[in-house]
Amino acid sequence: MNQGIRLLRSSVFLAQVAVVAVSLYQSTVTAAGYARRRRTAAPSGGGLRPSFGLIICARNEEQVIERIVRDLAAQDYPGHLFEIVVVAHNCSDDTAGTAARAGALVVDLKTEAAGKALAVEAGARALAARHDLLGVFDADTRVEPGLLAAVADHSADDGVFQAEAVPIEDPEWLAAGYGFGRKARNLFWWRPREALGLGTTITGSGWFIRPVLLERYLRGSRTLTEDLELTARLSADGYRVRYVSNARLAVGEPRDFGTSTRQRLRWVRGHLGVAFWYWPRLAGRALRGDLRALDMAIYILVPTRMLTRLGTTGALVLALFRGPAALPLAPVTVAAAGEWLVPAWIGWRERLVGPNRAGASLAIRHTFLSLLWFPIGAWALVTARVQAWDPSPRQPREEESVAR
Repeated sequence: MNQGIRLLRSSVFLAQVAVVAVSLYQSTVTAAGYARRRRTAAPSGGGLRPSFGLIICARNEEQVIERIVRDLAAQDYPGHLFEIVVVAHNCSDDTAGTAARAGALVVDLKTEAAGKALAVEAGARALAARHDLLGVFDADTRVEPGLLAAVADHSADDGVFQAEAVPIEDPEWLAAGYGFGRKARNLFWWRPREALGLGTTITGSGWFIRPVLLERYLRGSRTLTEDLELTARLSADGYRVRYVSNARLAVGEPRDFGTSTRQRLRWVRGHLGVAFWYWPRLAGRALRGDLRALDMAIYILVPTRMLTRLGTTGALVLALFRGPAALPLAPVTVAAAGEWLVPAWIGWRERLVGPNRAGASLAIRHTFLSLLWFPIGAWALVTARVQAWDPSPRQPREEESVAR
């Protein structure tokens, strides 16, 4: 009995040590990256003009496909240096016809297996390595006119790029809450890493890659989260996915719980698969001194600050009351301050949310939706072998704006 209690206390102690260490690391990256970003001038560009092959992956997207084709065709970039292809993957509507009438090259793809990776590969084959960079987009994305020019400004330094995805402004309760979370993640997580020279993850839409890397690393995808899987495979071999915050696009958020839950279940199942298949290789590279691989290995194990925030808060309570297996108060207090005060300070400076009832409502909503990841994650763990891809219903509106 006493041995069991000692084992339990040791386990709690070690778990707190791990959580506090990760928390301190994440808070340091956020604060240092934010401070460095404010001192760093925006890139001026080097006059580079790579050519782009732009792949739009679509499954039953007849309602929205025309507008993204229009957005991409209207880029502030020489028209002879980019080409648009739409991959209509297992569509049962007129996505292909609508895309063709909008002026895109169309690939009508039918496959037994599900997965966006198949559509990306089909688009790459249609473009036949004619371009310096391939860009991948979801059909419901809205694209700012300067996107290609902004990516081109960075194209001499890396082989993989991720544009900043912001939410389409949407007053609906669920969409607004998830949209706020997207803006917060950009501000607290990805922009600081951009400033510090760390990498980001490929996130579905608005990513760019050199054709040779796409052919080498996308083939043989094992999960339905091809973006995170591709990121892990690249990172394990030393390639950085560069975050480009001045290249912007907007994405819609789910407007009903059923759609959002199915989408997030697929993401978590894929994330678990990526952790199982690729984390050992990432960890091995990190142990050889690759800080970018270390950062990505930590992200794959702890992908949300909600985990460290709850963990450090619990550790602080235990330390304050001198509970069994409590850590020393000083490091836990510093970690808890980093979890709560650093984001609050940055959010206040950047006017992430207003100091009013609407702002408080948005923050509470975001917290509630973040906590939903825990039951979703638990169910995904139980059903990890399920490989299901349900298309998200689109509800296009005439008036849409990008949330700043």
